Amino acid sequence: MTITPRNLVHHELVGLQAHVTDSHDPTLICRSGTIIGESKEMIILDTGSGNLMIPKTICVFDITIPDRTVVRIDGEYLQGRPEDRLKKRLSRRW
Repeated sequence: MTITPRNLVHHELVGLQAHVTDSHDPTLICRSGTIIGESKEMIILDTGSGNLMIPKTICVFDITIPDRTVVRIDGEYLQGRPEDRLKKRLSRRW
């Protein structure tokens, strides 16, 4: 299945470009890179100058999907292991 803005939450994020647009931690804002790993509560970015672990729940991400569309998504929607997000139903659409 192709990744679209509507089904991004239900896909694997590894390999996609991400940019932190907002965060409760001001040191994380404007950090960007390629997603190289993901756990239940963290996203690991390869920033070119090293790896950076970013908590999902306190950040808002701009994620670039393969067709070069940029999708802004609150990290709360990305909470959970990737395999568990497949089963999750979202109560709110964006």
